[in-house]
Parts: sequence; structure tokens; C-alpha cells
Amino acid sequence: MSLFFNDMTVQPACTSNVHRPMGGIAGLREVHDDVGRLTVSAFPFSMVKDIPSTLGAVPACYILADHATAYIGETRNVGHRLSKHSAHPSKAFAREVYVISGYLSVWFDKTAAIYLQYRLTQIAEQAGLVDIMKGTNPQVPELPNHKRASLDQFVEHGERLLFDAGCRVLRSNFASQRRKSEATDTDMAIGPDDTRPMKIDVTDLPRLGNELELDYCDLWARGYPVRDGFVVTAGSEVRSVVNQSVNPILHARRAELAAADALAAIPGIQDRLRLRVAVCFPSPAIAAKVVTGAHVGSGKWVNRRRRRQ
Repeated sequence: MSLFFNDMTVQPACTSNVHRPMGGIAGLREVHDDVGRLTVSAFPFSMVKDIPSTLGAVPACYILADHATAYIGETRNVGHRLSKHSAHPSKAFAREVYVISGYLSVWFDKTAAIYLQYRLTQIAEQAGLVDIMKGTNPQVPELPNHKRASLDQFVEHGERLLFDAGCRVLRSNFASQRRKSEATDTDMAIGPDDTRPMKIDVTDLPRLGNELELDYCDLWARGYPVRDGFVVTAGSEVRSVVNQSVNPILHARRAELAAADALAAIPGIQDRLRLRVAVCFPSPAIAAKVVTGAHVGSGKWVNRRRRRQ
């Protein structure tokens, strides 16, 4: 009997091939086997602009990761999407990229990418090895049972290739690497602005060019400073989850917004709410904390970036 026999798995023995088309050790690696339809391409986040065009213009599910955080996305054109991520401050945490695509392009389409994003996000959250950063909450597409069964094979195959490529978001022999946010006495201290009330359903309008946007986990939120505080505009998104490290006063402000019917559900999305009216907070920092549900500062409000046409 083999020393390495493990009767806890029903998966058969298998072999993965690792190809390094650009040479080196830590650069681009392409992992696949001789029977599957998937390939996982792994490379440093700093190499996004150097990835080959044959990899770039294809549908894919992808993972941006460091040892503590991961973002799982999907796209019709992974090269274009990764290029946008590389220029966005919210993705600056990433150190490695893992791209799951078809070994032949005809084997993997947008539907497969969406399904893998949904299932891999589920698996990663259940594993609890890293914090999962989300933009829009992944949605499962409506599929016939036979199609879902085929894509589940992609999920199982993709998990193995990801592990062989070095991804430890879904499975790992190490304990969780999630960052533990410890609230310090300074974090929890009550400042003079914390006791000032919010003003719900205000009508002030920003001066031209004075509007700021929130830079946090792809939340869509707009706001602007006023004489007695900071206004977050109606239509802005509010993160549903509240971090454990926040000051208890944040929970009270969230409860006040809910009691005033100022928050509305967003159909099909569970991790954020919509602000139904404009709200004036005592300061930009308090506005950022309430909107994000995290202990962040006023620096999360930044000048609006010009969008490419």
C-alpha cells in the first residue's frame, strides 16, 4: 500500500502540466492537463499589461489575491478587465492573478465565466481562508440541469488547477490568513463629531465640480462637503455588512436610517442597500464609516475620476 494513499477522496490520480511560456519561475504559468477543457494562467498582478494577447481577449473567470484578500470576477475580455483593475486603487491589494479560461477558446463562454464566479465565491466564503472582496454580488444564471452539471465539472476541475497554480483562496494546508482588525482605544474613542446628529432627507445641491466619489470596494456613492458637515446624495450605495471593529455609534446611525425608511433593497443584490434620500453627516469621516460599515477615514472620498468614453 502506498504511503500517500488517502481513502477520504474519490477523485482519481491525475497529472497537471505547468508551462512557462515567458521563462522564469515566478512569472506566467499555464496549468492544464491532457484530458480537461480548462487552463489556469497565473502571473503577478504587476505583469497585467504584459500578458500575451492570446490570453487577453477571451471570456474568463479570474481571481485577484494576496495572502489575506481575494476578488473573484468574470468577464468577456479578461485582458481589458484586468487592465482596468490594475489602474483602480481598490485592487491595489492584489499580488497574484489566476485566470480560468478554456484550453481552447470555444470551450469556455460568458455563461461559464459567470457560473464559475458564483460557485468559486461560494466555495471561498465557506473555506474562510481569506476575506472576499465583492463588487456586484455574484449571481447564478438560470440554466437547465444538464448545463449546470457540465459547469459543475468545470468547477471541480478548476479548483484542482487553481491549487496546482499556487492559489490558496479555496483550499490550503495553512490556517486562515485573513487580516484580523483589532479595534484600538483610539479607534473606539468618541470624537466631538460623533455625538452630532445626522440630517436625513436634505435638499442641498453641490456646487459645480464639488462632488466627490467613494473609493471603497466598488461601492457607488457620491457626496460633497457643506458648511455643517458632509452630504451623501440619494442613490448612493450603502454596504450591508458592518465590520466588528467599528464604533458602536455606527450601529445607532444605521438603525436611525432604517427607521426613517432611508434605505432600500437593491433587487438581486444582497451585499448593499440604496440610500433613498440625501443625508447630511457631521463629517466626511462619519459619512464614510456609515456608508462602508468599516472603520475608514475621510480620505475615502476622492475627486471624481473622468470616465473613458
